[in-house]
Amino acid sequence: MKKSKMLWSVVLVLSVILLIGYSVWAFSNTGYLRFGPYGYYGRGMMNRWFNFYDRQLDQNKEKLSIDKIKNNVNGYIKSYNSNLAIADIFVFKDSDYYVSVEEEDTGKGAMELLVNPYTGEIYPEYGPNMMWNEKYGMHGGRRPGMMSMMGGRWNRWNRYDGGANYSKKIERDEAVKIANDYIWEYSGKDFSVANEGHEFYGYYTFHVNKGNKTIGMLSVNYYTGDVWYHTWHGQLEEIISYHEE
Repeated sequence: MKKSKMLWSVVLVLSVILLIGYSVWAFSNTGYLRFGPYGYYGRGMMNRWFNFYDRQLDQNKEKLSIDKIKNNVNGYIKSYNSNLAIADIFVFKDSDYYVSVEEEDTGKGAMELLVNPYTGEIYPEYGPNMMWNEKYGMHGGRRPGMMSMMGGRWNRWNRYDGGANYSKKIERDEAVKIANDYIWEYSGKDFSVANEGHEFYGYYTFHVNKGNKTIGMLSVNYYTGDVWYHTWHGQLEEIISYHEE
């Protein structure tokens, strides 16, 4: 009995030492520890869901053309479903490009992607796209309440009813109002949320404006009213729309 307890104590101590050592190694190799909304995004995680590269190492390379990025994304989304198409590309100066993807037959938003403009690496955007997206996200098929508890960021009305009714409770116009209440409270009256963007499976993603200029985006869960601001983007340079093609 004593030997068994001693063995487990040694295993526990070694596990703690390894965890501390790995954290020190990660920090020394990347210059920082990457923490997202739900934990560390780093090497060793699934490539389908997490970003592996160090942005700092890419700055000396030349950015890929928009046509090249578009072709790469088209190849990526066709591996999911031939019914998917690029809706918009947000070109950021100092961070990954953002790509919204929609279903061609329904016109509804399917997924949100991030693309490394230097390497062309593509991966699902973290945040609402992963945690709230009922069809294409990590929790596809799970009940809305579970996704809200895991992903909720701001919910003034506490709308979730315990799972008795999974139908959408917040229409687009009301979601825009919720988003504006949020942005005015936390960023000021110079900011506003336009009724521009996409309805995805479980939430909306809207454009955030400062004055008349779009600077970013935020999402509103259409079951609960939770708001999730996309804080990981940099300076927006251009929005390229493919809706009319």
